[in-house]
Amino acid sequence: MYKRPPLSEIDQEFNDLTKHFDLEDWRTMRNENYWWKEDMPGLKRPRSTYEKLDLIRHYVNKGVPK
Repeated sequence: MYKRPPLSEIDQEFNDLTKHFDLEDWRTMRNENYWWKEDMPGLKRPRSTYEKLDLIRHYVNKGVPK
């Protein structure tokens, strides 16, 4: 039988933080701010996984997006 490889530490934390999310939580969290960071006016770049985890931690702790 196929065994999944163990998750990395960051993937495990992501999984632990979001395991109780419902569809509405995902809709609330995954907004423009979740996907993109504006470094300079008009210059957007994709957020790193670590930055996204920080946003998810804030949402889990406070109940509102950062």
